[in-house]
Amino acid sequence: MRSLALPRPLVRAAFCAFLLLLPLGTAWNLLVAQNHPTLAIKIGPKLGGVTYDKRMILSWSSLRDGSFQKAAAERITEAMPIRPLLIRINNEIRFELFGELTAPHVVRGAKGHLLERPYLEEYCSRTEGMGAKFAAEILPKLKDIQNYYEAHGAVFIYVISPSKIAHLPEYFVDRFPCPSTPQARAQLVPQYVGALRQGGINLVDTASLIHSLKGTYEFDLFAEGGVHWNDVGGARAVSAIVEEINRLAGHQLVPPFGFSYTLSGAASGADRELVDLLNVFFPPLGYLTPKVGFSPSVSCVDSPARQLDVAMVGSSFGHLPASIMVEANCLSGLQFYYYAALGRFGGVPYHELQRNLPQSELDRWRDARIMIVEENESFVARTGYVDQLRAVVNRP
Repeated sequence: MRSLALPRPLVRAAFCAFLLLLPLGTAWNLLVAQNHPTLAIKIGPKLGGVTYDKRMILSWSSLRDGSFQKAAAERITEAMPIRPLLIRINNEIRFELFGELTAPHVVRGAKGHLLERPYLEEYCSRTEGMGAKFAAEILPKLKDIQNYYEAHGAVFIYVISPSKIAHLPEYFVDRFPCPSTPQARAQLVPQYVGALRQGGINLVDTASLIHSLKGTYEFDLFAEGGVHWNDVGGARAVSAIVEEINRLAGHQLVPPFGFSYTLSGAASGADRELVDLLNVFFPPLGYLTPKVGFSPSVSCVDSPARQLDVAMVGSSFGHLPASIMVEANCLSGLQFYYYAALGRFGGVPYHELQRNLPQSELDRWRDARIMIVEENESFVARTGYVDQLRAVVNRP
């Protein structure tokens, strides 16, 4: 009995020391790690997802309505060193025992496929004639932009990217309320594309391209644990974009590429982005994803395409095509503007170059020799950055 009782004071002392260190670690994270994130003390694997601190404004009004207290409480909670560990323990129990997803805005369909709820809500709210309505709204904006670049001897292309829910509706629409009709869902993109092409817009419909490839490969073009197209989908889309650029230029302005792929069980990047948001210890990653190898048609070291000033403005679906064109199409001068001003990406290897861009940075769009605008089919004519680009090119 003595041998069993001996360590009890040590255990109690260790536990008391741990409890005392928690507030000290929280204070450290609040005072020091705010300005030096690498020095933050965190226990447990890093959490997936991004959180933004609410502004703490001390005033009588903020005290009366409780906004100051709420912001302060959230700031302290975020700073607790043990928070990542506790969240993962909680999420793992709820996921394994009850199949519950704790990630905000993430839903699970058939065969383990995950999706962000806004895409589902958009798909299930499509109505008859919506494509024509959106096309009528955006056509004069795109026409202004296209006219500017053509007048300056540049190439302009508008790209529509696919959504996962439109590619794999059978995995989701029977599990969630979906009041729209199958006809309304299916006609939006063809109707929108047809109206814009009739209006003379240079357009690459990668949404319809990707949807037409369904069943072509031994895997879906959207990974189970991701919301964006996989590497093969991106490669097929970029090939179509490059082909259209060269057609409009009248010669091979951008060198094409060939590609091959192998299947891998090590999902990474966009192929597991929604799985990572679950923040569990044992994420559901039992699926194969394609890893693509590119074969450029020319040596990028000697290609004049390296000197091209290329700008691409788009959504999160633009990252994969932009990175492929930078590294496989020799467009090392390409700059991708994420939602216009949220961030600028490029370089070899492809990476973030700048965040929260000033207006002066957007003025560089005027000098682009190739301008690509990408919008996802779920949010065509509603992203806002087409208006920003139009304002830039219309400025005297």
